[in-house]
Amino acid sequence: MKNNLKNKIAFTNARLIDPNTGLDVIGGLLTENKIIKDFGKNLFNDSTPDDALKIDCKDNILCPGFIDINAHLREPGEEYKENINTASESALTGGITSLVCMPDTAPVIDQIPIIEFIKKRARETNGVKIFPAASITKNIEGKQLTEMGLLMEAGAILFTDANKTIKNTKIMKQALTYAKNFDALIMVSPQDYDLSINGVMNGGALASKLGLPGISKVAEIIQIERDLRLLENTGGRLHFLNITTHEAILAIEKAKNRGLKVTCSTAPHYFTLTEEAVDEWKTFAKVFPPLRKEEDRKSIYNSLINNKIDIISSHHSPQDQDSKRLPFEQAEFGIVGLETLLPISLDLHFNGNMKLIDLIDKITNQPAKLLNLDVGKLKIDSPADLTIIDINYSNKIKLESMKSKSKNSLFDNYDSKGKILCTIIDGRIVFKSAEFKY
Repeated sequence: MKNNLKNKIAFTNARLIDPNTGLDVIGGLLTENKIIKDFGKNLFNDSTPDDALKIDCKDNILCPGFIDINAHLREPGEEYKENINTASESALTGGITSLVCMPDTAPVIDQIPIIEFIKKRARETNGVKIFPAASITKNIEGKQLTEMGLLMEAGAILFTDANKTIKNTKIMKQALTYAKNFDALIMVSPQDYDLSINGVMNGGALASKLGLPGISKVAEIIQIERDLRLLENTGGRLHFLNITTHEAILAIEKAKNRGLKVTCSTAPHYFTLTEEAVDEWKTFAKVFPPLRKEEDRKSIYNSLINNKIDIISSHHSPQDQDSKRLPFEQAEFGIVGLETLLPISLDLHFNGNMKLIDLIDKITNQPAKLLNLDVGKLKIDSPADLTIIDINYSNKIKLESMKSKSKNSLFDNYDSKGKILCTIIDGRIVFKSAEFKY
């Protein structure tokens, strides 16, 4: 979408929600150039600036733009699955204004030129703000650390080996120690290598029935316990991605109580779906880590409501049809999630009685704090990254209407609530739904 001609936008009749301050009022907000100029309950009570574009929010929510800490963009190397252009369009449709791109590209994001390439492509797209994550180890092989200091200077926002676990305990300890020198964030997907290698779904009775190799929930727990002990020994900051088990939550909670700088996140499919989705060898349900049993799903669901899980991410992992329509063991892991992040997460509010402001907190303020970004909040002079949401909009999710190049999702025809009406980045309207008239 083209930039608005005026450098000011006056948002009126908006339900302003800012988890950072606890704000939840009907009011107005003014952007000028790239920043939030003013906002509040009584703003525009008398008049709006004559030189501003006026947008009547009609009592819909105006909140910070969403921040996604875990998205696989597939560029460079697998642009036939997704590229930065299509991922950006998909993210904006989903209300996401900033995202972290995972380093498991081809080539891997482990060198300065690759970071510079990602940043250049993001500028060319002029859409969602993309923050490249660099790999912890060279080529994500778990053998030798990358040059973290130089990569941070070049623009790496954090370090992760994406879905791969660092098997070597000594290397993981070195990574945590080295990262602490730069106050760098280490982010891991915790699955013990030996217990998860060659596994394709949750280990248990259903896997045995289907004749598929399983991944025991113990794989997650063991890895978390190991890494927490290393964190306690080295200090620094550690984030666990894609938590799927009750025991993992308990371990992380205890570590927080001991004062460790540890956080965790999960994705909507882990609190919505179970291993039963795999029945009849449905490859769209093949994700890593795997979907677990109902008891764990409930635990993840309740832990979000009770604020034991810090962040919700999309875990956007696009795969083309040829990669999914294969025998289950051969099919690739992954589910798309940029456009379904909000509507699926809103189930926590409508059915789980989670306060709306607390839900928004997990996709705005908390990821911003984790990444040390000056976004994810309504604050004067901060970047005007915003989204307008109609949370009462009822709809069925339709895969064919998604902007993502890939459509590998289990949420086709899923009854959902919530629609992104408008997405704003740096004071620019970058997405507007056809239903939104102002």
